[in-house]
Amino acid sequence: MDPLRTEQRGPALWLTLNRPEKRNPLGRDLLRALHGAIMGAVDRDDVRCIVLAGAGPVFCAGADLTEFVQAEDPAVLAADGELLARLLQAIVDSPKPVIARVQGAALAGGAGLVAAADIVVAADDARFGFTEVRIGLVPAVISPFVLRAIGRRAAQAHFLTGAPFDAAEALRIGLVHRVVPANALDAAVDEIVGALGRAAPGALGSVKRLLDQVQGLGVGEARDLTIRTLAERRASEEGQEGMRAFLEKRDAAWVTH
Repeated sequence: MDPLRTEQRGPALWLTLNRPEKRNPLGRDLLRALHGAIMGAVDRDDVRCIVLAGAGPVFCAGADLTEFVQAEDPAVLAADGELLARLLQAIVDSPKPVIARVQGAALAGGAGLVAAADIVVAADDARFGFTEVRIGLVPAVISPFVLRAIGRRAAQAHFLTGAPFDAAEALRIGLVHRVVPANALDAAVDEIVGALGRAAPGALGSVKRLLDQVQGLGVGEARDLTIRTLAERRASEEGQEGMRAFLEKRDAAWVTH
């Protein structure tokens, strides 16, 4: 069985972790497949966004420990960390918005996937956790992405205790954006996909870059960057088409239905 199932649903590329009998662990083959699929979608005009999902009752329970416990060579251990880091960075860098659809549980590396995603929808009975300390490990590779999502104070408490927490807490700390009943997950994802389908593809990528670029800048630096970005978008083909469509009270050319 392939560890990753890919499916085009309208403008969305669904990437489904596909080892439900093992709770969709992040093994080497899956990490490589996910990275390749996300990178392969960058230049595809038919892909407007990416949905990360998990087959079966659980989104992702973390690393495949049956693989990693056998590794003793420092070079192999470092390479394993590099696989996960490359995947998470690919999610962040992708100009296509990445939606995480979370049911059951997202633990350790699985919670790292959630933190890297742009928009997260979770079932109201989903559980989350940075549980690494409970097995003698630390959430090292995922930590920059988690800090980016929820900040140091929330990360500190959850990293140190390793205790699982519910969807309401994940919403409170900003790890997820929306919590819905489990039977409404797909409808919620479809709603977000529909909203993204009304946005200009280039503008979506520009927004993702802008958020990363402007964070941490001083007022003067941010001023220069944001003025330049606005000017570039207004002069762009998309910007011109979007403004004309608004004034003419019609859909822009990129709108999907």
